[in-house]
Amino acid sequence: MSKPPIDKALKRPIDWKRESAFSMTIGHDGDGKLTDMVVTTDSMFLVKEHSVHAIKLADQLDPDRTNIDLPNTQQLFADAGSESDIVARTLLSASRLFSKTHFPDAKIRDFGISISADIMTQLLAAQKTLSQLETDEAKQIAVVNSSKDTTRLPAVTEVETRANTFIQKAEHTLQAIYRLAEVFYGPQMKAAGKWPDSLTAVLTKEFGENDITTVFARELAKFAHHVRNTRHCVEHRKDDQRVVARDFYLNLDGTVTRPSITVVHPKTPIDETYLTAFMSAWVGSLTDATETMLLHLAGKNHAPFGNWPIGVGIVPESQRAIQKVRVGYLINVGGQWNRLG
Repeated sequence: MSKPPIDKALKRPIDWKRESAFSMTIGHDGDGKLTDMVVTTDSMFLVKEHSVHAIKLADQLDPDRTNIDLPNTQQLFADAGSESDIVARTLLSASRLFSKTHFPDAKIRDFGISISADIMTQLLAAQKTLSQLETDEAKQIAVVNSSKDTTRLPAVTEVETRANTFIQKAEHTLQAIYRLAEVFYGPQMKAAGKWPDSLTAVLTKEFGENDITTVFARELAKFAHHVRNTRHCVEHRKDDQRVVARDFYLNLDGTVTRPSITVVHPKTPIDETYLTAFMSAWVGSLTDATETMLLHLAGKNHAPFGNWPIGVGIVPESQRAIQKVRVGYLINVGGQWNRLG
């Protein structure tokens, strides 16, 4: 992230300043303690328990060193940190797996981590949509119950917009998950046809249809078709291809149904279900898919570790540096798998 040092005799005041150590207070006390640092060739993230901050060095903005007063800066990148399952299982997991030791090619490391950061922000945005809906539902139910007005129904409003926005974010997240695979299999996937089936075709050809990574890709493709078809229902609405999102409504038996979603599609329909349950299931599935994709890609493509046989998998809880970061490299010592590094 920094320029190579300049010979002392040639140094200007700005060179001394830029090459000196510096300190800054990251975030605020409510963010919790600093737990990790994620570095690529041109970016740095400092991760606290409840936030992620992007650090920009002055040399990144001013590589020719023309303004001595230009400061190093920090900016909030995400208002969730290592205590978030999403942050831990996307950005932090990518940082663990795409390390310099196991992936000496900086380009691969940079792509893997930057794509994972994109996935993280998309998933956090989707999670916020879900959390806001849960909050609004609870608030509306409480307001109506306290009013004792039997003619009044709760309403969170803009249900269709919320559902559509969430579905589009989910599909964008899924595209990014497949971009992780393109880091290693891009040309082959392009030649094999359209995603999501292109990845399955490439892995089947290279490792066989029963290989564990191929099986994962095949199952992920099924979910991907479901997500993509649902997005088509939003963006290309037809009589047999549409999303029906409803606010609270009264049933014939006098009960009230919470906001719900129904997906009408000839291949991948979804029966009416609570919108919060739908959103929660997709956020969970996309988070799982990201972590598992990272595991498989690292397992198939990491550099050898000398003559030692190593594996990639779920690290025992007692050996984790950050509890919610579950993945890592493992080495077999005396018949027992232990975290490496």
